[in-house]
Amino acid sequence: MSSRAVVAHRSARGEFVARGSVTSAITTTLAAISHTVGGGQAPSPTIVVGMIVLLIAPSALLLTVRSPRAVVGRLLGRPDRSGARVTSPGLIRIVAATAFAQLAFHGVFSLLGAPSGAVSGAAHAHHGHGYLAAMPISHAGSEDPGMVSAHAVAAVFTVAILAYGESILRRGAAWVRRTARTFAPVRSLPEIPRDISYAAPRILISSVWLPATGVRGPPVCS
Repeated sequence: MSSRAVVAHRSARGEFVARGSVTSAITTTLAAISHTVGGGQAPSPTIVVGMIVLLIAPSALLLTVRSPRAVVGRLLGRPDRSGARVTSPGLIRIVAATAFAQLAFHGVFSLLGAPSGAVSGAAHAHHGHGYLAAMPISHAGSEDPGMVSAHAVAAVFTVAILAYGESILRRGAAWVRRTARTFAPVRSLPEIPRDISYAAPRILISSVWLPATGVRGPPVCS
């Protein structure tokens, strides 16, 4: 493999990881916020960070991979030599993946957030502790309209960011560059003085002919 191919492969891998990291962070953060706003227990930062790390590779594959062969190649670290252009994922695939992710986030956040509520409830009440321990689980499994609406709003924002976020960022960067060029100071050229006269040097005829005529005398008579 040539040095140029190695550099291109490393650049593609870096872009792959960067896309996956940003997508995973956005998706997990929106899901955590929506779950909390919907009435659920706020997930701990450790759970959020762990979910972000676990979803880096799936998020990157969702955004960049176009075929199963490319999936295997990327997982094994092999460059794609098919020559085909990597296209953006379809909107249907993004919507389906986002809906599944919101359901998974809701289940994980509810399941991992249930023990802390159960323990705290049991610590304050010695009687009926079995009922208190079962409350978070029943709440996690219930389909509260507020929770469903919150996750639906998070899904809409996630789909919009994944489908059009990169295009919006590129257009915004292009607009910023054009604006910067418009307001950038223009370097003025040095002014050329207009009162310079290019007069030719004066040559006196007397200084050229007088010495020759002064030495020569009248003709001698024979």
